[in-house]
Amino acid sequence: MASVYEYWQHRATGDIWAVKLNDGRVVGVTEIRRDDVHRELLPYLPYRATDAAQFEKSRADFRSVDGRKVA
Repeated sequence: MASVYEYWQHRATGDIWAVKLNDGRVVGVTEIRRDDVHRELLPYLPYRATDAAQFEKSRADFRSVDGRKVA
């Protein structure tokens, strides 16, 4: 099972999170500063599994964002 890494932005707050997915399911997350958003960093960030279930339940509150720029 290959991991996929994405940046997600919370729709209400604008906070940026790096998200690790396996088979389309969230398995790890970590909050990241806008200045640190770089697609190349995604596989190396310290993902926490403890918050993954909450993110999986609230996916509609986030939108996927490009790792090269953040609105």
